[in-house]
Amino acid sequence: METIKKRRIVRVKIADKSYEVWADSDEDESFMREAAKKVDAQVELRMKKEGDIQKVLAMVCLDSMVARLKGDNDLEVIQSTVFKHLDYLQRHFNPSGQN
Repeated sequence: METIKKRRIVRVKIADKSYEVWADSDEDESFMREAAKKVDAQVELRMKKEGDIQKVLAMVCLDSMVARLKGDNDLEVIQSTVFKHLDYLQRHFNPSGQN
């Protein structure tokens, strides 16, 4: 039997404004709340040096995407390394060359 996802509205606050976003699970809600806290902290930090909220939000967004892309790239490198090692193990330790 297929389970029905219960979507719910989560309220988060960024740069002194409240926003409503949808969460499909407790895990999603937790990630959204944590992400909003991190974004808000970055906005607050950058606002001390830069008064233009639009510029601050753009830079926080850019920083977040750069970090995401670096993480994605790191994951690809790790996966590639693991697959190479698994292939090596399979070729060298597979009894009688069976696959």
